[in-house]
Amino acid sequence: MTIPIVDTHCHLDYIVRSTHGQNSSAEGDNEDFVVPPSPEDVLQRAQDAGVQWLVNPGVGLDGFSDIISLAERFESVYAAVSIHPTDVIETESHPDWLEQITQALEHPKVIAIGETGLDYYRPEQQTPENMQLQQSCFRTFLGLARERDIPVIIHDRESHHDILKIVREFPGVRGIMHCFSGDSEFAQAMIKQGFYISFAGNLTFKNAKNLHQAAQDISLDSILTETDAPFLSPVPFRGKPNEPERVQYVVQKISDLKNISYSQVAQKTTENAIQVFGLV
Repeated sequence: MTIPIVDTHCHLDYIVRSTHGQNSSAEGDNEDFVVPPSPEDVLQRAQDAGVQWLVNPGVGLDGFSDIISLAERFESVYAAVSIHPTDVIETESHPDWLEQITQALEHPKVIAIGETGLDYYRPEQQTPENMQLQQSCFRTFLGLARERDIPVIIHDRESHHDILKIVREFPGVRGIMHCFSGDSEFAQAMIKQGFYISFAGNLTFKNAKNLHQAAQDISLDSILTETDAPFLSPVPFRGKPNEPERVQYVVQKISDLKNISYSQVAQKTTENAIQVFGLV
C-alpha cells in the first residue's frame, strides 16, 4: 500500500485559473498552463501520486472565496487565510481587512493563518515604509495565530534575520517555514521557536547547496513537504507549471539527501503534517 504524502502548500486556486496571480511570491522560472486544468483533474493526478491532503493558502482578500470554495468542494483540500507580505498595501484600502480574516478563520476547513511573513526581495519592498507595514501585519498575524492556537504559515524572502527576531516576540506561536530558503543554522533557530521546515521543489535544484545541507542536518521530525504549485516545479520539470502530484519529487530528494527510504520520509512528513495542521 502506498504511504500517503502531503502537499502542505499549494495554490490550487492559481492552477485552475492558469495564473500566477499579481503578487510576487513566485520564485524561479515558471510558465502558465496552456489550458487551465480542472481541479478534479489536478486532484486526481495528485491522488494517483499518493497525495492525501493539500493546503491551499490565501495571499489576499480577493482570493478567500475561491480557496474556501475549493476546500468545501473537495475533501482532500484545506485552506489558510492571510495577506501575502508583498500585498500588505491592501490593508490601506480595506479598513475591515482584519475582520474579514477573523471571519474566514471560523470556517471549519480553514486550518491556518497564511501565508504571511516578510519579503525584501525587490527594491520597492526595501523602503522603510514598506518594511514597517510588512512587519506590522506580520506581528498582527502572529498574535492572532497564538491567540487562536492555530499554525501560521510563514513566507520568508531575503528576510531571515527579521523573521526570527519578530517570531521571538511571540513565544508559544507555532507553524511552518514555507518554501524554506535559509541555511541549517536558521532552520535550527526556527525549529527551536516551534516551527516545522517545509521544503519545496527548489530543494531539487543542483545549486541549492544550503538547502541540501539543511535537509541533511535537521531531524526528519521537523520536516514537511510542499510544492508551492504552480511555482517552483522540481527537477526534471523545472520551468513548467507545477502541480501537487510533484511533491513526490521533494519526498524523494529528502530521501536521497538523508540516505533513508522514500517510505520513511513519506510516513514521517505525513505524521508531521497531521500534527501541525490537525488533518483528518
